[in-house]
Amino acid sequence: MRALSRLRPALRATHPPRRAASRTSPYHPRKGENVPHPPQHSRKRRGVRSLRWLTAGAAAATAGALLATTATAAPVTENWTGDSPHFSKTGASGGTTAVVSADGAEDGSALRLTLNARPGVGPWQGVEISSDDRTYQYGTYGTRIKTADCSGQGRVGVITGTFTYSGDHGDDNGNGLPDNDEIDVEVLCAQPHVVWLTLWTDYEESTNAVRKIARAIDMRTGKVLYNCYNEQLGGECVKERPGENVPASIEPDPDFDSSAQFHTYMFDWQPDSVVFWTYDDDGDKKILWDYRGPASRIPDKPGAFMQNVWHTDSWDPLDGPATQRPQVETSAYIDSTTLPR
Repeated sequence: MRALSRLRPALRATHPPRRAASRTSPYHPRKGENVPHPPQHSRKRRGVRSLRWLTAGAAAATAGALLATTATAAPVTENWTGDSPHFSKTGASGGTTAVVSADGAEDGSALRLTLNARPGVGPWQGVEISSDDRTYQYGTYGTRIKTADCSGQGRVGVITGTFTYSGDHGDDNGNGLPDNDEIDVEVLCAQPHVVWLTLWTDYEESTNAVRKIARAIDMRTGKVLYNCYNEQLGGECVKERPGENVPASIEPDPDFDSSAQFHTYMFDWQPDSVVFWTYDDDGDKKILWDYRGPASRIPDKPGAFMQNVWHTDSWDPLDGPATQRPQVETSAYIDSTTLPR
């Protein structure tokens, strides 16, 4: 087993602290639906502490201002066979990372993200990695991952996330809200057969005003459980626009369990679309969401690509409350991570 070591402190001048981004449930009932509503809380992400992992004899990387560019080169895949030249552990204080042997990994090894027993609430008290380059924008992203397994722990609240995130919270789109550009792929460990996909463009912590659209898919049945654009956390779904709920369903995978097997989740981000997909047992591409709604609902700011595991006490799965604190260590295993260049 290789432990991954810290090297350098946060570069605050280059990477300012991130504004809060709600990590509450994106599920909000439509008017007239008889669905229990979970409590809301804001997810406050602290600034990334860029901690490059050590290789033998490695020296500190020199930090410099980076200009955002659109990805034009072929994607780059980190296979997690050792220390990474692309990723660092952030300052999240609630867990550990290590490259370990892993059954089911394509090359026999994976990056293990271990959430401590009895962690605090929120991603900054979880375990998290971030790309060192925070200028990624359009292109193809993805991961092959086995999400956190909470079996035997009851109804605990643990999230495994893979996402882009921009630290620029100006109001470049001029709608009066702080920008909060983010693309998420998330799984709640109490419901490992449901995959959540979310596009964020804005979030105001003091008022809970948002601009985001989310989709939840039951991978076992192929049913889209939820597809909703929100302008207020806890508010009603805004009427869908053309191109926002495609496909209407997917091919079912009755044995799907994101915490029991490695699965691949990919997305291609462009100015006018975000397409999410996975692969079936034959290796064929299976589209999860082909979003081609209004371009104003698609993130456009460059940022980092991140993965984490953390405890939530206020995001319930669709099958009932699951917010208990995990009492034992809980781990996700990342076989590979794909960057857009």
